[in-house]
Amino acid sequence: GTADGNFLYQIIQMDMESRSIKIEASEIFPAYKRQKSYLMAGIMLDDISNYAMLYQVQAVKKDGSIHQGMAGFAREQHIVQVPLAVISEWELLHCSQNEIYIVENPSVFAMLCGNEETDHKEKAYMCMNGQPRLAGLMALDLLAKSETRVYYAGDLDPEGILIAQKLSRYYKGEFHYWHMETADYEKCRSEEVILPKRMKILERITDGRLKPVVDRIEEYGTAGYQEMLVEEM
Repeated sequence: GTADGNFLYQIIQMDMESRSIKIEASEIFPAYKRQKSYLMAGIMLDDISNYAMLYQVQAVKKDGSIHQGMAGFAREQHIVQVPLAVISEWELLHCSQNEIYIVENPSVFAMLCGNEETDHKEKAYMCMNGQPRLAGLMALDLLAKSETRVYYAGDLDPEGILIAQKLSRYYKGEFHYWHMETADYEKCRSEEVILPKRMKILERITDGRLKPVVDRIEEYGTAGYQEMLVEEM
């Protein structure tokens, strides 16, 4: 953050206050409030690298109508990358069976969405592509509005588990870890040794649901990757 950047942010905040626009802060993702403020001020809309990757997800616009583009992609059974500018026009997202499966890894996402089996066709998927970006977090906000159940699968390494815990805390609805158990780690464990500096990240994991797999990773000291679990998914 440069001095200019901070000055701009202060002006934006004053403008938001004058228009009575409240943007909630998130301790979990500290940059969220600033980015969302920029978005509301129309500054971030050209950030085309900030998008959400979705499959079989329907969007409702702020005027209450169905987003026809998303409906079309769902009909065609195609993955769609939705830019931030488009997401900012939506009121809520909903999925069939009121649940969505979210993965960290783009290649895993592509394999799940491309699965030819008929039972997969109705399933909604989303890809976070590593560290959650504003577009992904806003998509989560919109999914929470329709009380969608989230099933999240991340890599079984320190960074992946920390992201999973952050998303679980962030999401305002029902959130389940998916394929993040000790049995999954046993199946997808690699030879890649986790260095002590990265291992220290595991000290930040306080969610009891993640404790068993954290213990196992500390025991073996190697990382586990989602790609090895696609068959099970």
